[in-house]
This record gives sequence, C-alpha cells and structure tokens, in this order.
Amino acid sequence: MVAELKSKRRELIDSLDYINKSQAFLLPMLETPMYHQNKDINYLIQVSFLQMGFPQIILIFDNIDYEPLKEDIHRLSMNYCYTGCEYGDDEKEICLFFDVPKEFRSDFEKFTSGSYSKFRSKFKDLLIKSHGTRRQSGLSEKTFLPNIGVYEAIYPDDKLRKLMARCLSTDNHTVNWLDIGEVLEAPNLEYEEFKTIEELYAK
Repeated sequence: MVAELKSKRRELIDSLDYINKSQAFLLPMLETPMYHQNKDINYLIQVSFLQMGFPQIILIFDNIDYEPLKEDIHRLSMNYCYTGCEYGDDEKEICLFFDVPKEFRSDFEKFTSGSYSKFRSKFKDLLIKSHGTRRQSGLSEKTFLPNIGVYEAIYPDDKLRKLMARCLSTDNHTVNWLDIGEVLEAPNLEYEEFKTIEELYAK
C-alpha cells in the first residue's frame, strides 16, 4: 500500500537499479522501532544522511493520514536525537532529522566509507538485534556475485571471500581472496545523501 499521490522521490527511487543501505545500517542507530510497517504497508520512502557539519540521519515518509504512521512519527519525534521536521514535494512527504548518536559517530563514518566489518562490537550487536544472524545464500541474478545481507557484511568469513574471489576472477585475471576486505560495496553517496526534491530534479 503506497500513497495515493506518489511522491516524486518515491517515483525516482522506484526507477533506480539501486538498493538503499542507509535503512539497514543507520535506522537501527535510532533504536526506535516502527509499528506501522507490514508486508502490505510501508510509508517509509527512504532513509538518507547528511555528512556536513553535525552528521544527521533523515527519515522520509509519505504524508498520509494513517493513525499508526502518525504514532510512529510521534514516537520518533520524542527520540533524544530528533532535531526537526520538514515537509517537501508539495507536502506529499515528511522529512524527520536526527543527529547521529554520539556513541555511533565512528560507526557512521565507517558506514559512509563501506568499512562494515570494522564497526565496533556494540554497533554490530545492535545490527544483529535488528536483522538477525541468518546468512544469505546463492548468487545475485543481477551481479552474479554472492548475495550479501547485513550479517555477511559485518562478519564476512573466509568461505564467502573465497566464493567472491572466484566470482570476480576471469580467464585473464585471478582475484586472491586474501585481498578482499569488505564484501559489500560502500553506499553510493549520490543516491544515499539527502537531497530535497528540488535538488533531486535540478537540471
């Protein structure tokens, strides 16, 4: 179930061949679960971030008159890291801004550079609490590389690195698995850093 009037941001995201990483890795930092989401309903359009000045996490929602969503937004606004709210796209979206929690500031910096396996243990434990420890299997139909979930990214093992090396090797070039550090590519800042609708559609 999506907004009756789809936001321009949602339309753009739906057209991209890119999976946002901020939602999986940054949303848990706020330690505020959302209850309006289920397999049919999800009014969270995107999670993004800002690095300038004090780094921030931004949650962008459809502006929908739906009581469970309103309750989620109210609880999020009570989070100690909450700094404010803006409406965008002719009020079709609500953007909530949060300072990155000080205790996770170094992990945030590691996230933006794609150094997932170097997260501190406390943050890894938080991610496991949010996503579990189940490992993915098989290869992606798009990249022909191993499927990677949060747990693989923060705890890559030698078996996965060896599989990735085989997938990356060609007849002319062999990749040594020992040279593979991170198994998940870094977030693409073009798609993950926060932009207003006007900035997104600027010519």
